[in-house]
Amino acid sequence: MNAAQVKNAARSFGANLVGIAPMERLEYLPPETNPRSIFPYVKSVIVIGRRILRGALRGVEEGTNFGSTYSCFGDHYLESQFLSKTVYELTCYLEKHNIESVPMLGYKIKGEKNSNVILDYKVIAQAAGLGETGKGGFFLTSEYGHRQRLAMILVDEAFEWDELKTLSLCANCKACSDGCPLNAVNADEKVLAGLQGHETKTFVIDNTICRLCKNGAGIKAGASDDVDRYAAACGRACLVALENKVSNKFENKFRKRSVWSRDISGTSTELSFVGGQAPVNK
Repeated sequence: MNAAQVKNAARSFGANLVGIAPMERLEYLPPETNPRSIFPYVKSVIVIGRRILRGALRGVEEGTNFGSTYSCFGDHYLESQFLSKTVYELTCYLEKHNIESVPMLGYKIKGEKNSNVILDYKVIAQAAGLGETGKGGFFLTSEYGHRQRLAMILVDEAFEWDELKTLSLCANCKACSDGCPLNAVNADEKVLAGLQGHETKTFVIDNTICRLCKNGAGIKAGASDDVDRYAAACGRACLVALENKVSNKFENKFRKRSVWSRDISGTSTELSFVGGQAPVNK
């Protein structure tokens, strides 16, 4: 079996994105984030992505529906069911061809005394040539911007790997910072993030504020990120800024009216009335 066959199989099982990272790019990682701590014989890491539907963000953008649009089809169902099924089917396919494979979502669930090894899916996805971390802390791809969720499969086969990508989608942009009504994204301070030797400068984000955000952010125990911000004000601002830069384009613009927002207490500070209704509470 070769890399092309693996990628074709992944797409047939529903993957929108697939890349392969060689362990050589990840050997520097400390034991608590190193794939080899989970699977000592790993030679490659296959990274699988399924896109967050743009339509799943519509209810949040309008401020009228959070649960049955984004919460289901952009978050919970997408990661725990649709993406998981793709990873499961590909793992079955690999095992059928006698390749030992360890399937993993990007969860951060810790065991007793913090014994679990937690992989950084953004670093590994970058090592697999899928994209890079942008200024707002989102992992960005040329296909969908920040609209994807990612999982990994550790394998004991040295597949042909993918070249790294330099996207620069955030050049001359601070839409995520400007779009945050709580000033949690600080564009004046930056930190390095990403694969060693190929880091990008990202804005400093105050997750203590993000956890209190009522503008589309969410918290899920053990989830891929400390705070899920894809549908938050900063994430939707990123989507708008990138819609002409990514390959997955649409006939009509995503943002159709002024932006609603809530302060730290949840009080509406700006309203875009839709059908005579103010934005509903999450």
